[in-house]
Amino acid sequence: MRAKLETRTNADCSEAVVKNNRYHYRLRFEESIGFDWLSAQIDKVAAETNMALELWKVRPSGVNDFEIEVRELRRRKNIDNSQHSLKNFEQP
Repeated sequence: MRAKLETRTNADCSEAVVKNNRYHYRLRFEESIGFDWLSAQIDKVAAETNMALELWKVRPSGVNDFEIEVRELRRRKNIDNSQHSLKNFEQP
């Protein structure tokens, strides 16, 4: 998913993080792009992968750079990295 988003939007770099049982994809851009075009590219990736995605956050990232965060709308089981200590504690 991260690679598809990065390729489709021509992002300069990206990373995937887990928050609240959802994948969040951070994409960084060093050039100006249109918001409508970006939203359309995210919608295309969502349609190709059959995964509901939304543009979650837009924030500055350095001089003339910006970063967006795209998140999956559907929650996934057993991917929340903040719960690993609880699982280890429960095991006999």
